[in-house]
Amino acid sequence: MTTIKPAALTIDEFSQWARMGKTRTYEEIGKGSLRAIKVGRRTLVPMDAAEAWLAAQPAYRGEA
Repeated sequence: MTTIKPAALTIDEFSQWARMGKTRTYEEIGKGSLRAIKVGRRTLVPMDAAEAWLAAQPAYRGEA
C-alpha cells in the first residue's frame, strides 16, 4: 500500500506536526518565517515550507 505524503497542511495539522499552538503558528506566518497560502477560505502551509521552517530553527544549546 502506498502512503501519500500531503502537499500542504491545514493550520491545525501544521500545529500538531510542529507540536505548537495555533496562535504561535499564526505568529510565525505573520512575521514571515513560515509561508502559508490561501485556497478559498482555507489557510494552508505547503509541506516544503513546513520542512524549511523546521530546518531554520536554532539548535538547542542546553539553555532554558
